[in-house]
Amino acid sequence: MRRLYNIGRLFTGGDEGVIPGAAVIFEGDRIVWRGHEGSEPHVLMDSVTEDYDCGGGLVTAGLIDAHSHPLYAGDRMAELAMRSAGATYTEIAKAGGGIRATVKSTRAEQVSRLESAAAARLALWFDGGATTIEAKTGYHLTREGELAAVRILRRLSERADLPRVEVTFLAAHAVPPDRGSSLASYSAGVATWCADAQAAGARFCDVFCDRGYFTIPQSRKILKSAVDAKLIPRIHADELARTGGSRLAAELHAASADHLLFADRNDARALARAGVVATLAPVTALSMGKLPPVKQLMEAGAVIALGTDHNPGTSGITSMSLVVALAVSVFKMSAGQALLAATVGGAQSLALADRGSVTRSLLADLVLWDAEHEGAFAWAFGLAPRQVWKGGVPIG
Repeated sequence: MRRLYNIGRLFTGGDEGVIPGAAVIFEGDRIVWRGHEGSEPHVLMDSVTEDYDCGGGLVTAGLIDAHSHPLYAGDRMAELAMRSAGATYTEIAKAGGGIRATVKSTRAEQVSRLESAAAARLALWFDGGATTIEAKTGYHLTREGELAAVRILRRLSERADLPRVEVTFLAAHAVPPDRGSSLASYSAGVATWCADAQAAGARFCDVFCDRGYFTIPQSRKILKSAVDAKLIPRIHADELARTGGSRLAAELHAASADHLLFADRNDARALARAGVVATLAPVTALSMGKLPPVKQLMEAGAVIALGTDHNPGTSGITSMSLVVALAVSVFKMSAGQALLAATVGGAQSLALADRGSVTRSLLADLVLWDAEHEGAFAWAFGLAPRQVWKGGVPIG
């Protein structure tokens, strides 16, 4: 057994809130006890073979990135310059940029190089305290390419040297850049691929349901096929315009509705009533110049999760600690609320009951931060971990 002691503040994410002067004991990859240092059960202390002095620092559960697109090739720096000069998302797409540009680069990349680049990228998430990442496909937009992407992410999820990866099938990311392709015909095809995606290793199915992308009927058909294939539905909803994606998420009891920049108070209530997690991405909100209705979501009782939305065209960050800071400064959440969204909320967004809080029997995914209080997240803008443990094993 391993014990962490001399923890100044233990942010549990559970009913006990913050425990000062704490210790945690884990056996294998699971937490077996946590509480005030000095009250450890003797039967457990007799079995402790390794102690780690946390030096009075802050310990939390490993952060959870509930929305990312880390499997891609190429970059889109030119269009980022266009956006900074005032070009809109739609204008960039019409000029040949956007998702389609990354699709062309990703299709041209060798599978082995694509996988190794993604592995190197995913390792960076540890530096921001994340131990679990939701990772989407969506940059091939062909049946075989999207299924191959699922298999790559599945392989990466099995690596001990990387964060845990939860695989999302996002073939319905955009219409393919192929002659004769249309949203109608392509969406009908995607609906037939869901069972194969589940067999290849996906847990979730996502759809970019928005203006200029997939319509409500097209998204509904894909996600219902996903449910039939035992994939859990998620949805990019109301990011570019209020087109009804939030309401569709509520109708289908999706695990998560993401972005929600144009959602309103009634949408927030619908999501809360249906138990759909609102997964928000501060960096993307800043990039788009539009904030989601965070206050209304919280007032409605919706669970909020956070994500980097790492992707080649909007968000280059991999640090969930920075996301927490932005949730405080931009979304006006408290440090405690933002940390809960990045841990407990992330676990709920990903339908995971085995992580997200420092609780007995859950995974020993823990972070010791270079701080003594959670308020440091709002000050450091990228607070660094002193140590990360994945399943009780120290990383680095």
